[in-house]
Amino acid sequence: MVLPPLGGAILLALCGGALGRRAHGIIGTGAIALSFAAAIAVLSGGAPTGRATLGPWLPLPGGDLTLALDKYGAPLMLMVAGVSALIALYSIGYLAHDRGTQRYFAALDLFVFAMLLIVLADNLLLLFAGWELVGLCSYLLIGHWRERPAAAAAAMKAFVVNRVGDVAFVVGLLAVLVERGTLSLEGQGAHSALASVLLLIGALAKSAQLPLHIWLPDAMEGPTPVSALIHAATMVTAGVVLLLRLGPSLSPEALGLASVLGAVTALGAAAAALVQTDLKRVLAWSTISQIGLMFVGAGIGAAFAALFHLLAHAFFKAALFLGAGSVMHGTDDEQDLRRLGGIGRRMRWTAAAFAAGAVGLAALPPGAGFFSKEAIAAAAADRPLLLAAVLLTALLSALYAARLVAFVVLAPAGSPQAERAHESTPVMLVPLAALGLAALSFGALVALGVIPLGRHDAHAPAWLAPVSVVVALAGAAFGLVRFRAGPARDVAAGPLRSAAASGFGVDAFLVTGGRRTLATLGIALESTAERTLDAMLDLVAVLVTRAARLVRRTQNGFVRSYEALLLAGAALLLAYWTLGVR
Repeated sequence: MVLPPLGGAILLALCGGALGRRAHGIIGTGAIALSFAAAIAVLSGGAPTGRATLGPWLPLPGGDLTLALDKYGAPLMLMVAGVSALIALYSIGYLAHDRGTQRYFAALDLFVFAMLLIVLADNLLLLFAGWELVGLCSYLLIGHWRERPAAAAAAMKAFVVNRVGDVAFVVGLLAVLVERGTLSLEGQGAHSALASVLLLIGALAKSAQLPLHIWLPDAMEGPTPVSALIHAATMVTAGVVLLLRLGPSLSPEALGLASVLGAVTALGAAAAALVQTDLKRVLAWSTISQIGLMFVGAGIGAAFAALFHLLAHAFFKAALFLGAGSVMHGTDDEQDLRRLGGIGRRMRWTAAAFAAGAVGLAALPPGAGFFSKEAIAAAAADRPLLLAAVLLTALLSALYAARLVAFVVLAPAGSPQAERAHESTPVMLVPLAALGLAALSFGALVALGVIPLGRHDAHAPAWLAPVSVVVALAGAAFGLVRFRAGPARDVAAGPLRSAAASGFGVDAFLVTGGRRTLATLGIALESTAERTLDAMLDLVAVLVTRAARLVRRTQNGFVRSYEALLLAGAALLLAYWTLGVR
C-alpha cells in the first residue's frame, strides 16, 4: 500500500527523461491508483489492525522500520490514496503542455508516499521521516514553476516556516525519548507538558495554524492541482493526523492550547476569506479556517468529529480547488474574482462540481460539511466559548462560500476572458465530478452508517441541529442575495476589510519582526565572533611568546646546563620504567 507511490517516484526520476508527458502522467497516476486498490483489497474484509516490521533502521528504542494500521489508518489511507489519484488524473489534462511533468509527477508520487508514511508509521522517528519528506515535496511542488519569482519565493517561505515547526518537533521527539525510553507509538504513556507543546508546535506549522499559518496563502503560486493536494489530501492535514494519533498521550495543557488556537484561527481565517479577491486565496484562507475546526475537535478529545471533518474537508476542498483550476483553465488563467462570472452558463459541468464543493464548505444539507461540523459543534456543546466560535465560523463559511459561487458562477462576466470561457477536457472533468459527488454524499453515508468511521459519543442538545441549519442557510442566502450582482455589491471598503484582507497583519508582523531579529542577531554574532576570534589569536600569541622566553633561558651556551637537563630527563625516564607510572 505504501510502496507503489515510492516506486513510481523512483521510476519517473530515473527513467522519466526518456518518456513523454502522457507517460509521466500515466505512471504517476497509476502508482497512486495501485496503492488505493491495494488498500481496498486489504480492507475489503473489514478494518484490520496490526503491525509489520520491515527491518531495523536506527539503533534507538522504537527506531525500527515498522508500519501499523490503527483505527485511524484505514480511512485516512483510503482518503489520501483515493483523492490523490483523482488529483493526479486531473493533472494530466491540466499540465498537458507543461515542460516539467517528469519533475511534477515524481514529486507528487513521493508526496503521497510521505503522507502514507505519516498515517502508518508505528514510531515517531519513522513518522518524522515522512513529516520531512512532506515538507520537501511541498517545496518542490509549490516552486514547480521556478522561473516565476513569486513561486520560488512562496516555496522558500513554506520551507522556512515549516522548519520552525520541525525544530520544535525534533526537540519534542527527543524529550519523548528521554521521558519514555522509546519512540514507539504502541502503548503510549502520557507525555510531559513540555514534550506535548513542542509536538503541538510542529503540528501548528505543518497545518498552517496561528501563528505559523503565513506560508499557506502564498503557496497558491504553485499549480492548482498542487494546491488541491496540499489542502485536501496531504501536508496541512498532517498536523491533524499527528494530534489524532498522539491525542491520548498529549498533556491536557497542550490539548487545551490546540483547541483555543484552532478556534481563534478558524474565526480569523474565515473573516480573511470573506474579503479576498483572488480565487485561490479565498480557498487557502478557507482551509486554514477548516483545519482550525479540526484542531478544536482534536483538542477537546472528539477524535471522531475531527477525523470526520478531515475526510469531509478532503472531498469538498478538492472539488473546490479542481473546480477553480478548471475555471482558470477555461479563462486563460484568470483568478481575480472581480473579472470572473458567468461560468454557470459557459462551463456547466465545472460550475456544478464547484457548487457541490461550496455546499459542503457552507455546511448546507446534504453537504459533507454539514454532518462533520455538526459533530464538532456537538462535541463542543458543553464549552460555550468554543461552541460560539464553531457556530460563528460556520456562519462566515457559508457567507464566503456563497460569495465565491455568486462571483464565479452567477454574476455577469467581468472580463473578456470570462466571456470566452470554455469547458475543460474529460480527463479533468471526470475526477472533478467524482469529488463533487463525494462532497454531497459522504457526510450522509457516514451519518447513516453505510461508511463505518467509528463511534460518535457526543450527544448534542436538541436545539443544536436546527440552529446549525439556520446559521448555514442564513449565511448562504444572504451571501447569494448580496453578491450575485457582482463586485459592485462586494464587502464595503474600510479599515476592518483592509485588516482582514492582510490576514490582520500577522504575516507582515512576523516577517518584519523576523527580519529585524535575524539582522540584530547577525550583527551581534558578527561583532561577538570578531572580538572572540581576536582574543583567541592574541591569547595564542601571548602563550607562544611566554613559552619561547622559558625555552630561551635554557639555551645559555653552558655545557653544565645541558648536562643537567639530560640528567633530569634520564631520571624521569628511569622513574617511569621502574615505578610503572602511567
